Amino acid sequence: MSGAPEARVTMTVVGVGGAGCNTLNRLKEVGAPVKTIAIHTEANHLKAVKSDVKLLVGETVTSGFGSGGNPNVGERAIMSDLDRIMAAIGRPHVLIVTGGLGGGTASGGIAPILSAVRDRFPDVIRIALVSFPFSWEGLGKVNNARYGLSRIMGVADLTIVNLNDILSKKIGYIQVQYAFKYADSLLAAVISDLANLFYMPHVVSISFADFEAVVREAGLGAVGLGVGGRVADAAKIALGNILLDAEIKEADSALVYLQATPNTSLEEAGSATKLLTEDYLLERVYWGFRIAEDLNEPRITIIASGVRSPTLEGLLGISATR
Repeated sequence: MSGAPEARVTMTVVGVGGAGCNTLNRLKEVGAPVKTIAIHTEANHLKAVKSDVKLLVGETVTSGFGSGGNPNVGERAIMSDLDRIMAAIGRPHVLIVTGGLGGGTASGGIAPILSAVRDRFPDVIRIALVSFPFSWEGLGKVNNARYGLSRIMGVADLTIVNLNDILSKKIGYIQVQYAFKYADSLLAAVISDLANLFYMPHVVSISFADFEAVVREAGLGAVGLGVGGRVADAAKIALGNILLDAEIKEADSALVYLQATPNTSLEEAGSATKLLTEDYLLERVYWGFRIAEDLNEPRITIIASGVRSPTLEGLLGISATR
């Protein structure tokens, strides 16, 4: 008698522009089990990227020299090679597109990619994982980011935004190279944890249907990662590491993913979820637990969806939930 058919969730991560490609480099370093696609308009930068697929786009538009910080050029570059991009992406169950807003390639290019996937494969879950520029980078970059984000939120199921101004407040005292590496590492860790959610054996599993309930047509999202102490401590650290001025109590739902040692008790394992349901009063919380022999301390990833951000609402001039 043959065994039950295996239903394997497929996940593809697309890095668009310089920051997006840097995140893919970090993903390769941590060995995340996902397909990666690097998309850039700048040939020299693309050569140094570690990715399963590399696509230099818009050569007839930019000659491989980049978009010059112009979202319109970035969009034209993406559209000129959209068929190549779609062929590389295929039809995964989950598509994550990541990039740093403020320049041209990501600000102009992420939305057209997500829109094309939505139109051709509406069943694919589309997650945008983006950063918003520092306010001191100037109005030009901020306006580019506003333009890009407003369009992204219209075509992504879930848009997770990290505000660089909050990053600066938290770790602005450390050297620039390490600050940006921290930001890349955070994004890569979140993506890696999402992959582990589907590919690793678990004591408590989060089904794909549960995951979809949190992220499908969910609007604005916030994510935090915490490591250390007991499970409740790691959960508080994760909530403190969210790089968005979002009030978690107002979230529609949340996903809690715990990875901890085999001696973790049931009471302790449930303390992170208890924090969200009792202290933050969330009604819909999905949680998973994986025994991780390689960890000395618990590690928790929290994704909250359907949140509000006063900063983004002010910048976009609309409700940033959807």
